[in-house]
Amino acid sequence: MRFRYQDIINDSIELSKKIDRNKYKAIFGIPSGGILPAYIIAQELKLLLIDEEQLKFYDKKEVLVVDDLIDTGRTLEKYPDHDQAVLYKKDYSPEPHFYIKTIPDEWLLLPHDKSESGIQEHLVRILEYIGENPNRIGLLETPRRIEKMYAEIYRGYNLDLKPNITVFPNGQDGISYDEMITDEGTYFSTCEHHGLPFFGKYYFAYIPNKNGLILGLSKIARMVDYCSAKMQIQERLTNEIVDEIEKALCVNKNKPLGIALVMKGEHLCKTMRGARKKGIMTTSVMRGVFKTKSETRSEFLKLVS
Repeated sequence: MRFRYQDIINDSIELSKKIDRNKYKAIFGIPSGGILPAYIIAQELKLLLIDEEQLKFYDKKEVLVVDDLIDTGRTLEKYPDHDQAVLYKKDYSPEPHFYIKTIPDEWLLLPHDKSESGIQEHLVRILEYIGENPNRIGLLETPRRIEKMYAEIYRGYNLDLKPNITVFPNGQDGISYDEMITDEGTYFSTCEHHGLPFFGKYYFAYIPNKNGLILGLSKIARMVDYCSAKMQIQERLTNEIVDEIEKALCVNKNKPLGIALVMKGEHLCKTMRGARKKGIMTTSVMRGVFKTKSETRSEFLKLVS
């Protein structure tokens, strides 16, 4: 969702109408998004606009803290004893004292954001937080490159990029097949708990119904890549892939006799930090005969091992 400066100005004027000017002596705007709405509100209410240094000279209840947006609420947590006013809040956000509207839980592009998506300014702040100089020659283009990389490695959130799973009637090539068909390959994903990669190999198998459908082989790898390309946990990822493939194969009630997927992954959130121990996590989903017939499951797991 994109906002223009005129939107900010109009909504700041509307926000000022909700505020009792006799209750406060000053307005403080949180840099950088809160500066413009704080200035407008201070003008409308004829109150003093102060900066961070001046803030300490006032009683906390005398100053209204203003920002453009509250999402997680962490920015405003630094001012817990002040009344707070924001232009916009997300559905999941904590409730400020004053706000204009609730907006959808999607990426919000405000006019003071300099890059097309607004994310580069946040990446600059991250570089500063870890102790780097974002103006160092080697880092000048880093925020732009990371922004571009995010669009690539998190393409799994873009429904327009979701692959169509091509299927064919079993037997159309002159043979009706009801034995195990397997596929294996590599995958890369990102742990949703620490934002670090996890990656490894997947092993997929299914047994088609003689009156059902056969998968286009490359579509398995494409669906693995798509489901992996977002913040994930390995357990959910394994289930999501099987759900999508099963959905494509279950037509006219002639569902496959069984579907199985094993994923093995190394998690850098364990290898690089925390325990700092190398190891492989294995998850599996077994459906149909892979779950009910031990000999079928054993045959598949023997191939995996």
